[in-house]
Amino acid sequence: MINRGEGDQSSGEAADWLARLNTRAVSHEELEEFYAWRRQPGNAEAYAKVEALWREARSLGGDRDIADAVREALERPRQRAAFLPTRRRQVLAGAGALVLVAAGATFFLTRAQIYATGIGEQRLVTLADGSRLRINTNSRLAVDYSSSARDVELLQGQAFFEVKSDPERPFTVSADGVEVRTLGTRFDVRRAGAVQVVLVDGSVAVSAGDEGVPSLLSPGEAVRVGPDGRKVEEKVDLEAATSWTSGRMVFRETPLGQAIAEANRYSARQIELRSPALRNLRVDGTFETGDVDAFVAALTTLFPVHAEKGENGSIILTAT
Repeated sequence: MINRGEGDQSSGEAADWLARLNTRAVSHEELEEFYAWRRQPGNAEAYAKVEALWREARSLGGDRDIADAVREALERPRQRAAFLPTRRRQVLAGAGALVLVAAGATFFLTRAQIYATGIGEQRLVTLADGSRLRINTNSRLAVDYSSSARDVELLQGQAFFEVKSDPERPFTVSADGVEVRTLGTRFDVRRAGAVQVVLVDGSVAVSAGDEGVPSLLSPGEAVRVGPDGRKVEEKVDLEAATSWTSGRMVFRETPLGQAIAEANRYSARQIELRSPALRNLRVDGTFETGDVDAFVAALTTLFPVHAEKGENGSIILTAT
């Protein structure tokens, strides 16, 4: 009979926790239990080792020998992969390998979790640490958590982040070369050619490219980073900037062309302005996202604009 020491027990528990925390939904009670477990002597180190092995195996996912070795370890948890060539064995050797093959541990090798929305959709996601993401229309992002960091990549679109404070694990959002770093706060990130970051409360540091000094935002401030890496900082109307999180579009002295572009984000029925001279008319008002008919009705009432149906259900606006 094998006598498992405290190190092996911690390794097995660490592998179990890694598997649990990589599921789609983790309760608040489970998170508190994990934090309490990690504070016990030796457990934080054990978790770091199993996570390091997971990352190593994931980075070598294209290596057939490594993939076979990992699969073998998962299927036969008490048997070491002794048949591997020396170079391959070294990857799975030592304490990290004991973590992976610990008896009774359920260990899943997963990639970053992808979350996406279609046109007109929004989605609220609660992450493993209790942080929340509200994902706007036609958006896509990847979430990758570890014991030392919380990383999100905004691949497309827009998301609002409510980050639970964790001094041991900074929360980082990257988007097209722009990096937003914080420990706990609320902020909005939009990727649409330029990348815009709006801070609601707390603090964030925004860096772009190889610049030496990041921008430190205060609540009510925003920074826009263009494709060339240039940054523009400004004060913003927080209600208007974050109104989409409650299903609204708030326009205040917004150019008509910009307002139409915003409305088009939320509907497959696109609005096309055929009279360029009207693009700079100013729009004020609050509209429901996706309610194209109400938006167009307001435009034709407020401005000298005529609406008619176009192809594929689109709406054509022209000057009257």
